[in-house]
Amino acid sequence: MIAFFKRYSYECVRMMLNQFAISMFGFALAMTAVKAKSDALLLWSSIAAIVFYLILTYSTAWRVGSGDRTGIRYGKLPFNPLTGFIISLLANAANILLGLLIMIGSLCGVGPLLGGAKLVALLAEGMYQGVLTAITLGETPLHDLWWSYLLIPIPALVTSLLGYIAGAKEFRIIKAGASDLPESDRPSRKELKEQKELDKNSRK
Repeated sequence: MIAFFKRYSYECVRMMLNQFAISMFGFALAMTAVKAKSDALLLWSSIAAIVFYLILTYSTAWRVGSGDRTGIRYGKLPFNPLTGFIISLLANAANILLGLLIMIGSLCGVGPLLGGAKLVALLAEGMYQGVLTAITLGETPLHDLWWSYLLIPIPALVTSLLGYIAGAKEFRIIKAGASDLPESDRPSRKELKEQKELDKNSRK
């Protein structure tokens, strides 16, 4: 796991930073919707922020898979379809910890722990707060149900899993391949040059 983290530490940190940035964006949208007293705006602005976050997650995972593609093709790197999932799992460690703390605080009746963990989750998972507030089970909003916080990492985990496989296998689930990504997310010149040289050698 240490070797894995060393190889993919940049992508783990990138996913965490993406979450933080979109969380602040989602939190701001939620506050706007609350001030406007519009449940519909609260819900749909949250969904939009979540979709944007998942697209960024997919793009990052796709880039990692694309970067590994050459090594996998020529047997220098084993293909592990769970690579994207593990990267996202590491990036979502704080979310998982928050979910566990909220669960413990709720089931054990530890008010300060529950309140503190929810406050942090409000800031760290801001894009989900509109959904957690607007959607109810019976008369109980999702943000009052401890298990809802354990579900939050799942969309990112699945998206990263699929994104890596798509990049490694050179196909697209959504139109977000290398040519469609922001310049910072595209394969580097070094990666493209290495792939070109290996392709050239394979034809000899």
